Amino acid sequence: MMSDMDTILKKILNDRDIFYHEKEIFTKSEWNLLREKFINKNLEEFKNIKNIIQGKINEYNQKINQATNNKEKEKFQRAKKLCQSLINAIPEFDKSGKLVKHGKPNLLNTLFEYLDSFGLVKSNLPSSSAMDDYGKVIERYDISIVEQYFLDKISRENNLHTKNALKKLLEYVKELYQSNQSPLEIAYFIRKLNSLTTLWEVLNG
Repeated sequence: MMSDMDTILKKILNDRDIFYHEKEIFTKSEWNLLREKFINKNLEEFKNIKNIIQGKINEYNQKINQATNNKEKEKFQRAKKLCQSLINAIPEFDKSGKLVKHGKPNLLNTLFEYLDSFGLVKSNLPSSSAMDDYGKVIERYDISIVEQYFLDKISRENNLHTKNALKKLLEYVKELYQSNQSPLEIAYFIRKLNSLTTLWEVLNG
């Protein structure tokens, strides 16, 4: 069972106003199908997962060849690379069922547990240094001051996507306070949000 902090983390990770999908690779239903197969953790289902992901790679190969827009082509290439990383993360077994490659099953488990869908992600939050300032305010002041700080920053923000992301984040911060998380934990949580894009990118490592 997820803690209150983990539940809110999951909400934030799947909030498109905060973590925008530049390119959706697997829709919610497609990702759920992969999740169900992964949970079974048997040789045949792992093969099926690889075949489904390979199908996406084949699609992206076609799109890369047909793309006339360099920016769009680059997104297709990144999506293809992420698909290949998903395949590399799946454990491999020989015909007798013996494990021959460990892959990254724990990382895949985290992805399936926290993400409702899967794609190329971009954070709409302010810079990491700006998020550090939010953390400092949360550490030092009570919720009324924290809320006022957020509202002031939101009113001054010119980028509509960042403005919307901060509005959503303020609601999640309130939820964290209501669930009796300590200000230090909330501050740490807020400071680390931008780095959460690595949850998708770490597969490439």
